Formats: sequence, structure tokens, C-alpha cells
Amino acid sequence: MTRRVGNLIASVIAALVIYGAARATSFLVLHLIHPRRGEILAVSDMMLATAFGVAIYLWLSLRVTRTRLTGLERVQIVVDTQLALAAEIQRRLLPSASTGSNGVRWAGRLEPALRIGGDFYDFIQVNDVDVFVVGDVSGKGIPASLLQASAHSLFRTLARETVNPAELMTRISREVFAENAGSSYLTCLVLRIDAVHRTLTYVNAGHPTGLMVGRSGHRLLSRGGPPAGLFQETAYEAEVVSLEDGDLGVVVSDGITEAMEEDGIPAADLLDRSVNRVPEPRTPERVCDALMEVAQRSPGPRGVPNWQDDKTVFAFLFEGHASSGA
Repeated sequence: MTRRVGNLIASVIAALVIYGAARATSFLVLHLIHPRRGEILAVSDMMLATAFGVAIYLWLSLRVTRTRLTGLERVQIVVDTQLALAAEIQRRLLPSASTGSNGVRWAGRLEPALRIGGDFYDFIQVNDVDVFVVGDVSGKGIPASLLQASAHSLFRTLARETVNPAELMTRISREVFAENAGSSYLTCLVLRIDAVHRTLTYVNAGHPTGLMVGRSGHRLLSRGGPPAGLFQETAYEAEVVSLEDGDLGVVVSDGITEAMEEDGIPAADLLDRSVNRVPEPRTPERVCDALMEVAQRSPGPRGVPNWQDDKTVFAFLFEGHASSGA
């Protein structure tokens, strides 16, 4: 009702302005041209008819424009609502961090470039082992989020059948290729922690190199194979790493490594340097927050204007055998 009254007032004002302009024009014509008495009414009628026609045209155009704008506003509201729901669903898919019964403390941070994105991390506990996944789907926005949701479900389903990272990645890659024929793919790092045998078994599928920091030194988590879903059949190579109490593992997506990019310095070295700068005690939470802060302050790759990408940091701390949790 308020909008209709406003439209009516605007139309009346526009008509009055046009009418006034027509009367002024008519006055000038009469005093400059000095038409004969019989022509005065014709000039006046012509001016008023023109003004009336222009007013009707503007009024109709205004109605059409406002109708179109109203339709576009409604569509935008629907799209915004759907994106907000999708973003909330993605947030709910992220697991809540806690100290697991297997003595592994972990934390994760994720910041999408847009409302929704293709990065994710997950924690799957199967019997006496913990399985962690950090993934990054190719692309951004809605297409990436669809494959992200599919990959998240695949990992949770297939991890119940096998916790062997190499076998798990082979099956994941086969399923992703079957769905997308190589047009979309997934980089990820899968880690299986066996607290009883104190081992970490991992596979890196085209993902930025992970990092292990502990008393035995620094180790890179780079062995594996190509991104999942890039080829119809892919075999992956797993590596087994011995764990000691206090070992810290860090995995990031390329949104972090590209943000911190420096000419001539490998991404793994930049990650190592950034982790070393985190003050003690280096808890998973403090490491995640520090790396995310560094990435947010960094301008991104040189020569790439308006660069943006999903950013994910995941860290875990091996604390030994089973604990009561906290």
C-alpha cells in the first residue's frame, strides 16, 4: 500500500513537471513567434498533447521498470536464501573437534572464498583407528560445492569398508571419475592414525604437501598420486610414518599456500617456516589460527588481481595411547 501511494505521488509530480515545462514552452513560442489568433489554440493544444503523451509514456515505462525490478529482487532474495542454506549445510558437515579416545587432538579452520566452496575436512573414527581427510574440489561456488558434498559422503561410506588410505583413494577416484568423467576432480590428503601401533599411514592425491613436526625432525607428506577423479583408473602409493608423543601434523589447501606464496621459495618451506613461528605450546588450535591469520594478511599470488580461493587449515597432535578425552 505504501509503495502504491509513493508511485502515485511520483507520477503526479512527474506529470506536473512535464505540464509546467509544456506551459513554459508554449509561453515562449507565443512571445517569440507571435502566431495569429487562430493559431494560438493549435500551438497550445499541440504542446499539451505532447506533454500528456510524454507523461503517459514515462508512467508506463516506470511501471514496467519497477515490475521488472520487483521480479529481479524476488529472484535475488530466493537465490540469497538458498545460498545461505547451502552455506549452513556445509558448515554443519564439518566435524566438531575434540580429543579422541585414540589420543589424537585435532582442529580445523575453513574459510570459503564465496558463500559456499569446495574445501572440506573430516574425521572418521573406525574401531581403533582415526581417519582424517582434507580435500579441495576443483573450481569454486555451486559446482564445487556439489562435488564437495558428494566426496564427503563417499569418504564416509567407503571408509566403513576400508581404512587403507591407498585402497580408499583408488575407490574414491574411480567414483569421482564415474560422476564427472575427469571434468571435475579432487585433491586431498588422507591420513590414518593407529595409536596402538603408533603409526601414521597417508596418501597425498595431488594436494599441497603436508608437514609433520616432532622430536625426530620435520617430515613432508607428499607421497601418493594424482588428484582423485582425474583419470578412469588410478593407483595410489601410501607411506607409513612412525609417530612419537608430541608429533604435530599440518595439512592446508592451496588457498593457504598460494596466499603465502613467495618467489623462489617452495610452498612446503613456507609452511614449515610459518609453523615454526607459532609460539609454544603449538596446539592444533593455535597452529590453525596462526596459519589462517597469515593467509588472510597475505595478498596472494603476484600478478593475479582480485585473487581469492577457499582456505583450509587442519592440524593434529599425537598425544599417545587412549585417553579419557577433554
